[in-house]
Amino acid sequence: MKKLEKEYVTTRLVEKRSKKAFKEGAKKAMKSNGYVIIAQDGWVVKKYADGKIEKLEQISQETAGLQVIFD
Repeated sequence: MKKLEKEYVTTRLVEKRSKKAFKEGAKKAMKSNGYVIIAQDGWVVKKYADGKIEKLEQISQETAGLQVIFD
């Protein structure tokens, strides 16, 4: 397998597994805390287990589009 193909497969697998891990972590946090804090529709919100959503802070346009990169 060529080096470029290996990088693509590795990146794709990391992306897939990290999405799964975040979803599982959010479920556990919701179960133990009763809420999670997420970004939704341009806001940082607190989402409760009963479906209630509390807007905490609007996300400014200056920070929109930034990526979070984990080392």
